[in-house]
Amino acid sequence: MKYSDLNKTQKRVVDAFIQLRPELATKSTITRPEIEDLFAKLYAQRSAGGEKIGYPMWLVKGQKVSRGVYIFPAPGASFTDAVSAVMTQKTEMSQEDKEFLAELEEAGITA
Repeated sequence: MKYSDLNKTQKRVVDAFIQLRPELATKSTITRPEIEDLFAKLYAQRSAGGEKIGYPMWLVKGQKVSRGVYIFPAPGASFTDAVSAVMTQKTEMSQEDKEFLAELEEAGITA
C-alpha cells in the first residue's frame, strides 16, 4: 500500500493524521491506539468547523504487521520498510528475502 495508490478520501485521512502528528510523514507503520487517538482528535474538531473525516476502516483492515500494528502509507515512508515490516511479522527475514529487498532497492523501487 503506497500513498500514490490511495484514493482521494484515503489521502485526506493520511494527510489529516500527518497534520496532527508530523512525525508520521516518514513512518511506515501505525498502532491501533495511535489511530484511535488521532481519529478522536479529528472528530472533536468537527464541532469547531473542522473537516469531516470518517474512521479509516481501510487502514485497520489492511495489511497487519503484528497485533495492533498496521502499515501506514505515509508519503515519505519507504516501500522497503513497509515490506520488511510485513515480512518480519511472524518470522525472522530469511536471506532470500533480504536479497529480494536489496534487488528492489537497486531497481529503484522505494516508494
